[in-house]
Amino acid sequence: MGVLDNVKDKASAAIETSKLNAKISTEQNEINAVMQKIGEVYYKKYAEKGTADKDIKEFCTAIDAHNAAIAEAKAEIERIQAKIAAPAPAPAAAGGVVCTSCGKEFPAGTKFCTDCGGKTAAPAPAPAPAPATAGGVVCTGCGKEFPAGTKFCTDCGGKTAAPAPAPAPAGGVVCPSCGAQVAPGMKFCTGCGGKITAPAPAAAGPVCPGCGVQIAPGVKFCTACGAKIG
Repeated sequence: MGVLDNVKDKASAAIETSKLNAKISTEQNEINAVMQKIGEVYYKKYAEKGTADKDIKEFCTAIDAHNAAIAEAKAEIERIQAKIAAPAPAPAAAGGVVCTSCGKEFPAGTKFCTDCGGKTAAPAPAPAPAPATAGGVVCTGCGKEFPAGTKFCTDCGGKTAAPAPAPAPAGGVVCPSCGAQVAPGMKFCTGCGGKITAPAPAAAGPVCPGCGVQIAPGVKFCTACGAKIG
């Protein structure tokens, strides 16, 4: 036999060996599938009757433990999905508390959530409405600021009104046009540009000859000491 024939024989043997190994692997997979079915039959009987042969009971209880772990994981998935899909909780009533984990509301004094076990805390206070800008209006119901000319609140439907002017500091004045506070000596309002007129000084009244207290014009007796005026 020549060298070439020897090479051909080896190649042919390798091909045949590969085919036989593939067949062996296929047959082994078929055996494993049948063995799995046999196991399923025995486990089904165990699940129905609650008992099994000593040789296979250990395997059946191991399957029970794996099934319990799967059920627990599925329940956790449902809890997470429910938490994501849950609507935002309503703000807690006055003095109440809210769960920091799931947002559920509870009465004051509750320290832990009865649903998820999270800690509770007082809800964050709502921010106070900003004061209206010069010439603007404020809702009389909720205090929200709106541009001048707005008659009703777009949030609560309440009527709007001009904000009460802040009192002028000592020596200061209030703009007669928009009600804004103006520093002493200013001739024009920094909010609306209106002209500022200094308030007329109050008419000086007589002075009590007994105690020296200034008395309003027309008063005949001192309100401090009772002395006759004039």
